[in-house]
Amino acid sequence: MKRLPWLFAVLLVAGCATPTVSKVEQGDQLVAERLAIKLDGPWNRFDGLGAFPVPTWTVEGVTVDRLQFFVGIKDGKTLVPQSDAAREKRPLTFRASMQPHEIVALFQTMLTADGSTFDLVKLDPVTFLGGPGLRFEYSLVRRVDEVRLSGFGYARVNNGELHAILYQAPRLGFYPRYQPQVDRMAQTASLRS
Repeated sequence: MKRLPWLFAVLLVAGCATPTVSKVEQGDQLVAERLAIKLDGPWNRFDGLGAFPVPTWTVEGVTVDRLQFFVGIKDGKTLVPQSDAAREKRPLTFRASMQPHEIVALFQTMLTADGSTFDLVKLDPVTFLGGPGLRFEYSLVRRVDEVRLSGFGYARVNNGELHAILYQAPRLGFYPRYQPQVDRMAQTASLRS
């Protein structure tokens, strides 16, 4: 949490819109007014970041570790806002009929839009949000700096909407430090109507 002022300064220098940064305390939290989770420890929440149009949390900084929430993505809508040109080139449109590998491919398309490389490591059926869902693990080499990241996601289609949690961090050090905490948090997740 001591890094908050430094993170804020870096984001401003990078030319991002003025974000608001707030601390998310340990305990019960509600994300996007619908996804209830229980946290083992505090996180930093960034709002108003143009590069991250979904709820985005971090412990070390958004360029280091990133926890993103995709809540209530409706059939026919995109994961994140896209320009018309980007949508034509690499569509991120969710369809309620998508199979697990197609949902993973949707996130892969989002994560590699900048030219990063993605490798799917594992895809398993799991119980998520009280019903059948999926958990996938991946490796990503970030194009901008060649850092190798490890990541994983949970996803479920419920009543025609996609709900997902995605976490990634550098594979050495940061990923093993926070991965168990994020897994526990995902296992506590539930939906509110």
